[in-house]
Amino acid sequence: MLGEIRRTLKSEGLAVHPIKTRAFYLKGYGFSPDVVFDVGVHDGTPWLYKSFADARFVLIDPQPGCGDVVRASGQLEDFDFHAVALGAEAGTATLNVPETAPGKGGAMASLMERTDNLAGTFNKVDTYDVPVKRLDDVAAAYDGRVGLKVDTEGFETAVLAGGPDTLKRCEFVILELSVTERFTQSTPPSAAIALLADAGLELRDILAIADGPGKRAQPRHMDVMFTRWAA
Repeated sequence: MLGEIRRTLKSEGLAVHPIKTRAFYLKGYGFSPDVVFDVGVHDGTPWLYKSFADARFVLIDPQPGCGDVVRASGQLEDFDFHAVALGAEAGTATLNVPETAPGKGGAMASLMERTDNLAGTFNKVDTYDVPVKRLDDVAAAYDGRVGLKVDTEGFETAVLAGGPDTLKRCEFVILELSVTERFTQSTPPSAAIALLADAGLELRDILAIADGPGKRAQPRHMDVMFTRWAA
């Protein structure tokens, strides 16, 4: 049956791929971080939490309620939460929080102004001033090997720029990498890749791809994983 499905999909220019954003898949790499930073939390990243039961978790998001959401959902009970944004420099910034439907849209909150087609689906965009810290300044309180996940809606390069020392401690970095200009002043993918390369981290895996509509399905952004070159 599966073979027939594969052949049918192939004839239509499609293919079947495994879902990689699962604990089973990530555990297969054999990482053993002492601390895992989840930057850009929204309502949590359960597959990441399940992958490293023995690690200390640090959740970072400028939306203060995100920690309560994760705790109430039962995904993760023991963690530190920092209600700040991360950037290249400490200070303050404006967080744009769109509403797509009543109570919905927080997952697309960003320190960047969105310019792609999704911007036309927003009912409104609320703005808030939020504190900004550097990743290195937050991570300095946590010793050991690091795992890092960053999903900050276009602000990922700035997050990395504020964490050169932390990146050198990373066993892996999972990053939402934009491959189209989704926001004003978007940085090209090469900017993030260069910062990671400077820390000795190289592209290892593509975990998920957000495709555009239709059969052309050109990607808008990807969840990619970087590891040590010798790993």
